[in-house]
Amino acid sequence: MSFFTALTGLKGAQTDISTTSNNIANVGSTGFKKSRAEFGDIFSTTPLETNVVGAGAQSKSISQQFSQGNIVQSTNTLDMAVSGQGFFALKAGGNAGQTVYTRNGAFNVDDSGFIVDSNGQFLLGYPVDSDGAVSDKTLSGSVKMQLQTEYGDPKETNRVGMGVNLPADAPVISASSIFDANDPKTYSASSSVTIFDNMGNPKSATIFYLKTQDPSGADQTFKYDTKMFVDGEEIKPTLTRATNARGVDQFIDKFGQKTTLPPDPAYILGGKGSALYRADDLGAPIESTPAMLTGLNLQTYLGDGKTVEIVTDPMHFKRTVEYQSLQGQTPLANSPFWGRDFLLVDVDGSGPVSVDIAPGTYNGVQLAAEVENALRDGFGDDKKIQLTDNIDSKFTLDIKKLSGDGKSTGLLTPVEIDIHTASIVQSDVAKIKEGLVLEDFLTHAQILMTEGLNGYTRDGVGADATKATELNVNGRLFKKAVGTAIANNAIPTAFDVVKIEHKNDQVRANGDKKEVATGGTLGGVIERFMAYSNVNNVPEVKAYDYMLTKTEVPLAKFTKSTDGYLEISIATNKIIDKPEVFRFQQNAAAGKTTKLIEQVGSAEVAVKSSKVDPNDAARTLFKLDHLVIGNDIINGGNGTEADFNILAKPSQHIEAYFESTKDLVEGVDKVFYSNKIVLQEIGNSAKRNAGDATTAAAGSIKAVKIGTPALSVYGLDANGGVPATTTDWIDSRAPSFKIGYDETNQKLTFDAVNGDLGKGTGIGFDSFTVYSKKLDSGTNGLGIPGFGENPEISLTTDEMLNGSPFIADGPDVRAQNKRYGMEVEFDTVANQFNIKSGTTGEALSANSVVGVTKAQSASSIAVGRYNLTNEGLKDPTDDATYAFNKVGKGTNQIMGLPRDGVAGYTGPTGLVSKAASTEGGEGLMDMTKAFTVTSLANENRFTVVVNGVSALITIPEGNYKGSTLAQSLEDRINQMINPISGEAVGGVTVTYDAVKNNFSFKTATAGEGSLFSINGALRFGLNDVPLGLGETAQVRTPVQAKDNLGRPLYISPTGEITANNQDFAENMVQDFYPLYLDEGELTFGLNGEIISPVNEIKYTGFPSKELTVDFSAATSYDQPFSAVDVSQDGFTKGRLTNLEIDNYGNVQAGYSNGQNVVLGKIIVANFANQSGLKQIGNSTFIETAASGKVELGQASEDGFGQILSGSLERSNVDITEELVNLITSQRNYQAAAKAIETSTSMTQTIINIRN
Repeated sequence: MSFFTALTGLKGAQTDISTTSNNIANVGSTGFKKSRAEFGDIFSTTPLETNVVGAGAQSKSISQQFSQGNIVQSTNTLDMAVSGQGFFALKAGGNAGQTVYTRNGAFNVDDSGFIVDSNGQFLLGYPVDSDGAVSDKTLSGSVKMQLQTEYGDPKETNRVGMGVNLPADAPVISASSIFDANDPKTYSASSSVTIFDNMGNPKSATIFYLKTQDPSGADQTFKYDTKMFVDGEEIKPTLTRATNARGVDQFIDKFGQKTTLPPDPAYILGGKGSALYRADDLGAPIESTPAMLTGLNLQTYLGDGKTVEIVTDPMHFKRTVEYQSLQGQTPLANSPFWGRDFLLVDVDGSGPVSVDIAPGTYNGVQLAAEVENALRDGFGDDKKIQLTDNIDSKFTLDIKKLSGDGKSTGLLTPVEIDIHTASIVQSDVAKIKEGLVLEDFLTHAQILMTEGLNGYTRDGVGADATKATELNVNGRLFKKAVGTAIANNAIPTAFDVVKIEHKNDQVRANGDKKEVATGGTLGGVIERFMAYSNVNNVPEVKAYDYMLTKTEVPLAKFTKSTDGYLEISIATNKIIDKPEVFRFQQNAAAGKTTKLIEQVGSAEVAVKSSKVDPNDAARTLFKLDHLVIGNDIINGGNGTEADFNILAKPSQHIEAYFESTKDLVEGVDKVFYSNKIVLQEIGNSAKRNAGDATTAAAGSIKAVKIGTPALSVYGLDANGGVPATTTDWIDSRAPSFKIGYDETNQKLTFDAVNGDLGKGTGIGFDSFTVYSKKLDSGTNGLGIPGFGENPEISLTTDEMLNGSPFIADGPDVRAQNKRYGMEVEFDTVANQFNIKSGTTGEALSANSVVGVTKAQSASSIAVGRYNLTNEGLKDPTDDATYAFNKVGKGTNQIMGLPRDGVAGYTGPTGLVSKAASTEGGEGLMDMTKAFTVTSLANENRFTVVVNGVSALITIPEGNYKGSTLAQSLEDRINQMINPISGEAVGGVTVTYDAVKNNFSFKTATAGEGSLFSINGALRFGLNDVPLGLGETAQVRTPVQAKDNLGRPLYISPTGEITANNQDFAENMVQDFYPLYLDEGELTFGLNGEIISPVNEIKYTGFPSKELTVDFSAATSYDQPFSAVDVSQDGFTKGRLTNLEIDNYGNVQAGYSNGQNVVLGKIIVANFANQSGLKQIGNSTFIETAASGKVELGQASEDGFGQILSGSLERSNVDITEELVNLITSQRNYQAAAKAIETSTSMTQTIINIRN
């Protein structure tokens, strides 16, 4: 047995060597898959036997190893390799040829064009349709891959692409130059391309380019005309409709706006004529404009940087240009202008609105800005501040001192301010309750605050000693006497003097009622004098300590010094103090001269020096700063001089002035006047104590009339010359407790002046506070903190007490027809004012232009003025009658308006401009349901910018829905105030969209200057809102095409170009016009890119049909002429020129006529058990039961490898591994042979023994 066992080993080793040898032999065979010999042991036994020796080994199988071989590159497109799983499918020759599979991709083409392997077997592929898509994926439907050497019928050229660069610096060809294809001087450049007719015959097409235009101010484009010749014969460009990018015909409206959908396209399709408009002749875009009125030239008033004065004080009306004009007088130079009812304006049919201008001095630019602010305020949506009686109409002021325990103590009865109290701002309490605009409210509140603090210490006409001590204002009290109002029509015009009998316990009086430093009587009567003048209709009052008459100082006492100055000798006992100035008053009298006032004037004259009169020791000689002219006023004069008064030494104890609110509140320019004279103690007289006898007594300031007219003329006649008198400690013109408004944060501010109330002033308070009534629910309408929530503010810091943000929620100042965005400008060259409406656009009917779906009203402006009465009031007979762009019967000389008729009027143009608008993101919660807004993380604060005005908007904490939060935002945004102009924003709309769950914002102003920005909490969708910008509508003025004679051209109903439209003049399109391209013309922008035509030009005359030329790739750069992309789509019958096979197995053939065709898609096959395939030679295999059914697929699909063209898969034999296997098999063979030899020797030994 051992012999036979060893023999099986010998046979196995021989099989292994044969297998290895075969692998080594095929190491260079393309697609070869190495084999491996597999063995099993032989074992034979019975059920009863154990520990039996085996009977050797036997060969079980020779298995293929289908691992990937190395892929190498080749230069043959038909050399292919499968990278990954799969086999090529081949069909043997003949109709019954079997299908075989291989990894050997070395293919070539037979004489019939089929792709075959080296054995002539056909490569199989899937059939494809004209688009290259597989049409049958079964093996039975597969096709033998065949290359077609010729493809297609000839194709006539339909389209030519001309990607040329036409030099930007080429000279313009003169219009008088006659084109000659043989003369290069008559054209700029040319390009040629071979095209084909319908028989496939080649033709030479040449396009000549003639430069006709360089950019100019009116038209910033380059233009070239084109001429096209085919084999020397010119073909003409056709009239071509302009289209959009999708090829849809375009139309234009009167503003050159393009559309593909006119409101009623039927009128164009119904055979109508049209004016001829071309796409590159639509005109330059210009901005739509508002209606504008231009005033007269104002060189006299405002030229060369001059300024004018505006007044609103009724007592000054008579000196205005307006009053003088009413009297038929030529206004005096430098006369002011009246600011009340300054202009009467109608904007966009709003109805007339009269506006006032704040008093001041303005140049032209400043006045324009002030008028603009007044107009925007007058037409805006401001609301009044309306308060509820005893709820938020009152607030309290308190000033406090620190005690030793660190606690602060306030006033025994803090000062309560009731806004519903009359003041100079408004005397009618009912109207105060209806509401006040913000600036009026601030002035009104400031007056009441000062009055409240002054009233705290008052006791009748005197002072409450206890409260004066509490405030520590003893030594700071003063008397203030206020007369009654002087009627506007009874303002005195002559010089006059009113004697004031003044009593003050801090001042001494002698027997002559003159003030003395020592001796005399404390609290005695001292005569002081109020001088009244009305020079050039400027009423003025001023207090002096001395007055002398002509009787006391006759002209005989007037002399001229050696150096020419006026000297006056006055009895020394008449003027105790040495005055710094003198002032003269002299009224005309019948038969009398007024040389003194004519020469010296009514203004104060400085005293140069004084000395004892050398001619009279009892007199003092005063030398005045006035050079004497002639002898009319010296040495007795002419003896006919009218009486005069001399006033000396402006009083340092009494001040006289007309009551007003000028400069009372910071930022408030509006001034109120009462026409009342105020006599107020100053200096040492403003140091009263509550216990002084003259403080408690009436008549400390008493007016006494010296001559005529009566005291009643000056409103000082009450109580026998004792006007209404109070004892105060704060000057109402310089408040110690101030109110203000923070525009950015929309809240009131309060501040106490440390220099008046703090330590070191003698009063000695440390802090102050302001509070309102503590409410059970809701918030104070002014945002003033409630009692118990009010902070104390130190007087030693710059800190102010800030209220909470609030809004004016009373009635609208202007209930209807609000308008926004009006502009007023002053042309400093022409010295004219221009007033513009805040809207743009002319009158348009619905659907007459693109984007106008409903009738558009024209922007309009009418400007004038109410006629005025002699008191500066509105003439009640002026009913604001309209004329053309003019309203009212009055005139505003300083604005140069109104104008008559159409003079100065510029009508509006174009379209309505767009407002600034933006939209927030979707909220993080459903805002159709109630939600709570708190101050947590500042979610109730919003940063808003509108037209350059910024503010930090604070929404009151509470419950909201989206709609109510939108309204709260809108209210506060519209009350944002420009801190420079004082103008409120107004007109912004805030909308909540319940579907989108977001907010949208839109300004009332429109155009480029409009802007809106908001930033708020993420939960409201307002954390990253895009910036909203307005846009001024731009329009064009299309230019109708003309012929060489300058006649306008039309398109007839049949489509021909004509200059005669008489036959279809009544059958023309309206509003919208078909748009055409210029025949054969190329237009380039400054950037060198083509503007027109945007698509193609059609030429007629090519043998069988139109020829289309595409210039979309043409340019006009500053470079030499070049034809970089010239193409055409015709061809003759094509021959195979190239072959490509992609990774997906698509076999694509290219032909000489430019056609590329997918011939088929190579099949990739795979098997469940590749080792079960049967090898039949040449690295090919056939399907067996062991391999399973073939699986067909496409290259690069899941489970199938890619096809690599120009590559071959080498065998997967590893020569090193095979040599090792060969050595191993050889040794196995030698060992088996040795076993046989040993077995034979043993057998021979046994035989020998037996023998």
